[in-house]
Amino acid sequence: MAAEDDRYRQSSQYRLWSFAPSHLATLREKANTLAKTHISNRLRTSEPPVNPLPNFLTPDEEYTLLNHFTLELLRAAPYCQLPTDIQATAAIFLRRFYVTNSVMTYPPQELIKTCLFFGCKAEGYFIRVQKIADTFPNTTGEMILAAEYVLCQGIRFAFDVRHPFRALEGVVMELRRLGDFDDDRINQAHRRTREILKFSPLVTDVYFHYTPSQIMYAALAIADEELVKGMFTEAFASQGDEAKDKIWDIIQGCKKMLEKEPPEKMATYWTDAEGMKAIKALRRKLIKCRDPDRADLVALQKARREQAAQKPKAKSGANADEKVFGNGINEERESKRRKVALDGGDIFGPPL
Repeated sequence: MAAEDDRYRQSSQYRLWSFAPSHLATLREKANTLAKTHISNRLRTSEPPVNPLPNFLTPDEEYTLLNHFTLELLRAAPYCQLPTDIQATAAIFLRRFYVTNSVMTYPPQELIKTCLFFGCKAEGYFIRVQKIADTFPNTTGEMILAAEYVLCQGIRFAFDVRHPFRALEGVVMELRRLGDFDDDRINQAHRRTREILKFSPLVTDVYFHYTPSQIMYAALAIADEELVKGMFTEAFASQGDEAKDKIWDIIQGCKKMLEKEPPEKMATYWTDAEGMKAIKALRRKLIKCRDPDRADLVALQKARREQAAQKPKAKSGANADEKVFGNGINEERESKRRKVALDGGDIFGPPL
C-alpha cells in the first residue's frame, strides 16, 4: 500500500493537478480577473474603441459554462466511438485547461474537439483527426489541430491522467474473493458504480481533490455502502478504528460531491427548459465579452507562424560551437595560414 501511494505522489496528477478547494477557487478567480483585464485593454485600444465595455462573466458563470461544455464533450464522444478511458481523459484535459485559462479567452466549443483528439493521443489510441472533424458540423482537421499546442501549454504538458476504473475492477475481484456478499449484489453494484464513474467525477472537481481509489470508493458507497464497509473492515483489521474513520470521512466528502451530479442528469439535462434557457443566456453573454484576438484559433496560429518566420535566423551551430569550445572552422583555417607564413610561404612546407 505504501509503495502504491509513493508512486501516485510522484505522478504529475498529484504534483501539478491536486488542489485544496480554496486554492482551486483562487486559481479560477485569478484566471477570470486576468482575462477581464486583458480583454478590457484590447477593446479600449481597438479601432474603433469599444465603449462601454461589455459585462464580463463571473467565476461562477464560467464554472457553469465549463460544466456545460464538459457535458457537450461527453455527449459528442460516443459519436466518435471512443472508449470510456479516452472520454474521461478528454474531459479532464478540458477541466484542467480552464483552471488557469478563462472561457472568455479561448473558445471552449473549439477546445472540446481538440481535447477529444488529444485524449486519443495521450492514451495511445490511434484515430485520424478527420474522423473527429467529420463528427462535428463545420469543422476541419486544421481547426482541431490549431488549439493543440495551446492545450498542451494549458495542462502544463501533463498528459498522464489516473482514472478510478482499474481500481474498481480490483475491488470487485477482492469482494468476490472474500465471499461475504453474493455475486448478484456485487455485479449490480459494479454496474452502478461504473455508471457513476463515467459521469459524476468528470463534471465535478473530485479529480483535483481526491485520489483515484478514493473516488472509486465514494462511487461504490453510493451504489452499495455496505460493500465498502465490508472492504474497510478487512483492510483495517490490524490498524484500529482511528485510521479507518479518517479514511471513511474522506470517502464521505468525495461522495457528497459525486451525489450532486448523478449520471441520470445526462439524460435530462438537454430537456430541462429552464436550465437550457440559462445556458443560452450565458453563451450570448460569452460571445459579447470574449477575446477578439483568440476567437479564431486557426487565424491565431497562422499569425504566430508568420511572426516566427520573420525573426532573424540564428547563426549556424558550427559558429556557435566555436565560441564555446574553440577550434572552429574559421579558427582552424587561421591556424593553418599562420603556420604556412612561418614556414616561408610554401604551401608544401620547407625543403627536406
